[in-house]
Amino acid sequence: MWVVVAHRDGATLADARFRDDTTMRAHTLSNLVRAPRACLRARRSTTRSVVARASNDDARACTRRAVLVTPVIATILSRANDARAGAGPRVLVVGSTGQTGKYVVEELVRSGKAGEVVAGVRSAEKAAKLGLDSTADAILADVDVTAGAEKLASQMDGFDIVVVATGFVPGNPFKMNAAAHEVDNLGVCAVADAAKKAGIKRVVLISSILTNGPGMGAENTPGYKITNAFGKVLEEKLVGENYLRDSGVRYTIVRPAGLKSDEPKSPLVLTGEDVMTSGEISRQLVAKVMAYAAFDPKCEGKVIEIAESGSFTGDDPTEGKTLALDSDPNAWFA
Repeated sequence: MWVVVAHRDGATLADARFRDDTTMRAHTLSNLVRAPRACLRARRSTTRSVVARASNDDARACTRRAVLVTPVIATILSRANDARAGAGPRVLVVGSTGQTGKYVVEELVRSGKAGEVVAGVRSAEKAAKLGLDSTADAILADVDVTAGAEKLASQMDGFDIVVVATGFVPGNPFKMNAAAHEVDNLGVCAVADAAKKAGIKRVVLISSILTNGPGMGAENTPGYKITNAFGKVLEEKLVGENYLRDSGVRYTIVRPAGLKSDEPKSPLVLTGEDVMTSGEISRQLVAKVMAYAAFDPKCEGKVIEIAESGSFTGDDPTEGKTLALDSDPNAWFA
């Protein structure tokens, strides 16, 4: 393995983006040295075989940010905390630069349950702008659910849990149907196939309430009609969900109500599937639910619907449970 000086903002010898900084002392080939084996993670995937790790002149060489290079592009900028390596399962978050995905990464790291949290993104540059290189243990770029199962499987190799925080973003009205189909239907199917091939132990998927609207007799509710008007996204999500459920891969599906960017203010309402027809919930709270559900065996094979209390049209659901925001998330799914 070769060590390459890597700045905290992602600059490396490989891309020739250098800065005058105490961490970038000399921009010459003399900065390339052999990496001490003690610095290397014991369970590094063979598909990501070229490692470039930030060097230091003293024994703290292992605590600098790392860069892992794939055959496609330089893809992993590893975080300086090797202390947690091996303490728990390796988790890949697909869609980490999304509005909810970035919070999922934060909550997974904060929970302390993962041995390594890797932010799977399409663009490493965007990830760095969002600060994911200082939040996640590593960034794996060029991860795209629309790229097909074969490529995804190679990227998932070596991970234990995959959290999928993707979803089509409404845009061009003439292309919304195709976009929703590609991401929420075919993309989720590809994730399921890839996870099965890679031997993933659990897939945690973000979906939406009312995904099974017609099946629960809610196809005429305002929530279903309005949401599904955007690319028939709920119909596409249902196909993706069902494919994952039938794939043989262990799964947890989290269906949040309407997503909002505010911080959570009201207690969490958590129910089983096909219960909620309205409601809202903070993206941060959704991320926390997904992070803890990923490790809870009681969530395996379950569909969970979530919203904040008081956000429903009418009263809160009588099914399920209401949990204080400061309650122990380890007990949410008991």
